[in-house]
Amino acid sequence: MKIGFVNNGKSFLPEISAYVAYLNQQDNIEASTILTAEIDEIPKTNIDLIWKFPGLDIKKHSRETKIIHEYNSLSTGHFPMLKNFVKKTCNVKPHGRVFLNELVEKDFKMKDNVPKIHRDMGISKDFFIKTSKKEYDFVYVGAMGTERGTADALNPFTTTLKDRTILLIGNPTNELYKSFKDYNNIIFSGSLPYHEVPLLASKAEYGLNYMPDVYPFNLQASTKLLEYCALDLKIVTTDYPWVNNFERKTQGHFFKLHRNLSNFTMANLNSFEFVTPDVSYLEWSLLLDRVKLMEFIKLVMK
Repeated sequence: MKIGFVNNGKSFLPEISAYVAYLNQQDNIEASTILTAEIDEIPKTNIDLIWKFPGLDIKKHSRETKIIHEYNSLSTGHFPMLKNFVKKTCNVKPHGRVFLNELVEKDFKMKDNVPKIHRDMGISKDFFIKTSKKEYDFVYVGAMGTERGTADALNPFTTTLKDRTILLIGNPTNELYKSFKDYNNIIFSGSLPYHEVPLLASKAEYGLNYMPDVYPFNLQASTKLLEYCALDLKIVTTDYPWVNNFERKTQGHFFKLHRNLSNFTMANLNSFEFVTPDVSYLEWSLLLDRVKLMEFIKLVMK
């Protein structure tokens, strides 16, 4: 069986690499990534199952080709709920669906008999490392777009935390970089190959998860927070529903930032009793075993 995972290059999708590695270890399966430029050639490549992360998907394929739609997040940007509705009503009906969690499925309101599973966010085994050599106080990994409020998170490092370092791994906006590039304690690494991120991020003591408490970010798993846990960093985070549910579920203890960041001081952090939970159960291969991925694929292919 040939399975192709479609990656349009617009989103960071670490799950594709995890899926491909996992499925290529199974008997009689050949999994690979299909780039957007190749989509028009999909019906001619003898692929048995196409796995997409829509977006809009209104193009019909041959009857012989099975389709899975994976909704690993809710729509973002302007009018996200309207975008969810458009995806629900306009996308072709697939042969299977994967949702990040029950909250994501609930907001899409797809009521039909299409087979489905919930697949939580996993963690690459590369992140399960620890280092005693700390070179930075804080690390922030991931998107730094305006909607994330990253500039607000960095402002304390120009005042009350100006004697503390923060490493930012990822691509900053031009505006963000220009605003903070002259502060020696704010270090921009730029974008790195994914396999290089764990070793560098592990050199920090605190992992900063700065996520606005707004829809849909507040309902979705924070990949960076999960990776911080795998690295055994102390978690400093904004306060929102998903992170609170995860903290309760794992019996972690994270430092919650006030909306105005008034409590973001080293005195408060030094007196806080951090508990970083064990997230080894979220390593990708264990996670995909647990959600019975192969059974789901066999059901879709019937």
